[in-house]
Amino acid sequence: MSEKSKPPKAGTRTLREWPESEKPREKLLSHGSTKLTDVELLAILLRTGTKTKSSSRTAIDLARELLMSFDNSMSLLSMRDALELSNVAGIGSVKAITLSAAFEIGRRMQSAPASDAALLNNPEAVHKFIMRDFAGEKREVFKVIALSTSGRVKRVKTMTEGTLSASLVDARAVFKFAILEDAASIVVVHNHPSGKLDPSKEDIQITKDLVYSGEFLDIPVHDHLIVGPTGYLSMKNAGYV
Repeated sequence: MSEKSKPPKAGTRTLREWPESEKPREKLLSHGSTKLTDVELLAILLRTGTKTKSSSRTAIDLARELLMSFDNSMSLLSMRDALELSNVAGIGSVKAITLSAAFEIGRRMQSAPASDAALLNNPEAVHKFIMRDFAGEKREVFKVIALSTSGRVKRVKTMTEGTLSASLVDARAVFKFAILEDAASIVVVHNHPSGKLDPSKEDIQITKDLVYSGEFLDIPVHDHLIVGPTGYLSMKNAGYV
């Protein structure tokens, strides 16, 4: 294979050389912002990578390195001010200001009056709030909703995508998210693209594991909803919570 025909090494190609489906901006337009990883979202804010005589890094490379600098935690990263961010290699003042502004917008939205946040005090309210996230979804997706003491939404996070199993839903990851969000309680939701809402053995086991962990950590699991194209099933109403 000639030098010209060799594919670019990872970390050296520019975003222009990436397949359209892998470019963060195009991916967001095609699939929505919820389908992007933390790294891809950061890359959009960073806009460009860096280039020196000896190496070059795409915005994706830079975003990945930035996130790794803060223990792969978006929460830890968002707490840094623009001055601290600008001192990270490859970031600089312009990128740091953009990141800082984006994080501040997120904080202001999160601290909006509680009346602006959805109140999820029953399965029907949960379904109404979350059903648009599953519209047209062909894979099983597992989401966690962090709630305040008054039962209002603080944040929603996708934990897994693909075939759901007890081994893929990690209780530690679920409650790490809940703790970082200072959640008083959580509701978990996953979909059955087939439309059949009967809980599987895995669904029941996942629910039991999460309820047990929640009791131990004093972050109760209020419900586990299984949603489909035409309805939902509440594991609480079914007697599993």
